[in-house]
Amino acid sequence: MSFLSRFSRTQLIIGGLLTYATGVSAALTFLPSSSDKKTQDGSFPSETTRQSTFDSLAPGYDKEVRMHEYLLGIQRRRKRLIAQATGKVLEIASGTGRNVDYYKKGCCDEIVFSDFSEGMMKVLREKVEGSDLGKRWDYQRRRVQQLELERIAHHSTRLVQAQGQGVPPGAVGGAIDGSGLTKGVVETEIRFKTMNAAAIPYPDQSFDTVVDTFGLCSFEDPVQVLREMKRVLKPGGKLLLLEHGNSHWGFMKDMQAKQLDRHVHKYGCYWNREIGELVQEAGLKVVEQERSQLGTVFYIIAE
Repeated sequence: MSFLSRFSRTQLIIGGLLTYATGVSAALTFLPSSSDKKTQDGSFPSETTRQSTFDSLAPGYDKEVRMHEYLLGIQRRRKRLIAQATGKVLEIASGTGRNVDYYKKGCCDEIVFSDFSEGMMKVLREKVEGSDLGKRWDYQRRRVQQLELERIAHHSTRLVQAQGQGVPPGAVGGAIDGSGLTKGVVETEIRFKTMNAAAIPYPDQSFDTVVDTFGLCSFEDPVQVLREMKRVLKPGGKLLLLEHGNSHWGFMKDMQAKQLDRHVHKYGCYWNREIGELVQEAGLKVVEQERSQLGTVFYIIAE
């Protein structure tokens, strides 16, 4: 009887996850990294510098975090969170689009994917275009345009037949109404917006749902961003958050504090912010909250 056969499959999985988490923590705490970039005066990088960091990370970001997110259950939490999105949706700090595959057919009327990193937006657009959501959107949009062109052509032919001459000036143009061609036909309209989340360029009460996954750690002023999210939410709307934050375990807090400088310079991420306090300071009401991964991952639904 082998040593491993003494344990159930569940016990082996849990043991493997704990071993993995311990290994990652140890590596982050004790192993040096050639990619660490510390400023000479020890200060944190500026927002512009961190934006450049996000741009450079974008091409390989998915490959770097995919296995980590899978083993630690982050993917399942993303899927569960995005299932709450309805109506007109604004996704803040979309990054490379790690939530894209969790928006199911007909889930929402419109999704605006946004980020302030051009590098991330480039990867995001390509991912959306290749996703089931993006392909359906593109097909439906093109089909509506085709039907409109056919309608115009039919209208023009009838004019020619009725008048026995060429189409009168402006007749075809007057038949075209480019506004809202896809409204009510396309299941989920998709838009992209490069923007600074601290000044969301939309009117008050514009969205039914605002989503942010692992963005609060990267904003220069997270409270201001949360206030902006609240501002653009419609009454009764939902703010969906999945965030990195400070642990409630002492040893983990110490590790996060010890590695903060390294982490910010490498990933542009302040991973030990007090998420609950930020949400409260922004004036949001928490409807549901869970913490996992030694208290470092926050799942929050607020309004």
